[in-house]
Amino acid sequence: MPPCRSTRLRTVFRFGLLLALVLVALQGALAGPDPRRIRAKAARAVAHLEEWVREGRDVSMIVPRMRQVKVLADHGRLAEADALLNDILARFEAGERGTAGRQAAGDAGQNRIDEFVNDRLVRIMGYDGDAMEPFVSADGRYLFFNNAGGKTGKDIFHAERIDDTHFRFLGPLSGVNSPAVDGVPTMDRTGRFYFVSTRNYRPGSLATIYAGKFHDGEVGDIHPLPELAEGRFGWLNMDIEVSRDGRTIYATQTWFGDGPPPTKSRFFLARRVGDHFVPQPDSAAIFASINADEVVYGATLSADEREILYTRLRRENGALHLDTMRAERPSRDVPFGRPRIVSAITGFAEAPALGPDGRRLYYHKRNGLTGRFEIHVLERRRSPPHRR
Repeated sequence: MPPCRSTRLRTVFRFGLLLALVLVALQGALAGPDPRRIRAKAARAVAHLEEWVREGRDVSMIVPRMRQVKVLADHGRLAEADALLNDILARFEAGERGTAGRQAAGDAGQNRIDEFVNDRLVRIMGYDGDAMEPFVSADGRYLFFNNAGGKTGKDIFHAERIDDTHFRFLGPLSGVNSPAVDGVPTMDRTGRFYFVSTRNYRPGSLATIYAGKFHDGEVGDIHPLPELAEGRFGWLNMDIEVSRDGRTIYATQTWFGDGPPPTKSRFFLARRVGDHFVPQPDSAAIFASINADEVVYGATLSADEREILYTRLRRENGALHLDTMRAERPSRDVPFGRPRIVSAITGFAEAPALGPDGRRLYYHKRNGLTGRFEIHVLERRRSPPHRR
């Protein structure tokens, strides 16, 4: 049985004290391995500890090792403290893989697919920050992505393709970034660019989806799409995907009124009518099998809109789990079928994004050792099931 909430809070508080003691011990160290790097590792380890405690997971084998890090640092044995932190972070990574493995074993075979294989890390040459929410343009030339946050909140960046796993960093995407959160880039084949931003989100101003026109590395004519907002404060459009032909937007209505992470999120679709998009009354039927889960978001669709992949957030025994899901339908105007888990994606991973030909699947994942978000790519075992 997982510990009660008060016990978890006390344990998290003790971990905070433990981190403070470790950092103080490392602060005065002058020789050997870089103390700043070790302090960063210690902070990541404690962040993992806090997360595991909140999820009700067993940390009894980890805590003594964290205490030993302080002892080693107190005695100036930084190389040993560094090695022990590497071991601790590796244990966290193995624990995440183990959880994913147990989850896989617990799911019935018919609820999982092994459509994608050959997981590889994507390298963005000239960029060393967090990389999340990938999107590859319809011509395959550009990778758009956002970071995890910084001095100006989340920002959107772009890079140019070298090959499937290498892109050349081109810098922040001109015209779209603000001091608030800006992310979730998507674009149709004509260059109409869409993204999510909280720059003006407040009571009476509920739009979080913005549109513009991409050309030569910048986006102009940026304007909000208030017609897509749910209309009540606390709800916002957290994610967006536009069809390749630009006629349909697939987005979410997501409830943040209880604070993050969201407790409700559902998909809907909107069709272009002139210069606006109109949410469709058949959205509930189209997404019935998908919206049966409480929190779904981060969709990517094939060019023919008959295949969807997305992220599902679920709570189980007080813990949070992420699944990448896939569903199909026979044509673009009928409901999606039963979704199934993509077995190749495990750990803290979100935001699948199909490549232009449907043969590659990009997504972001947190590195258990560094704490950094990275983009990965998978490939299909066979040819895509539909024309892309």
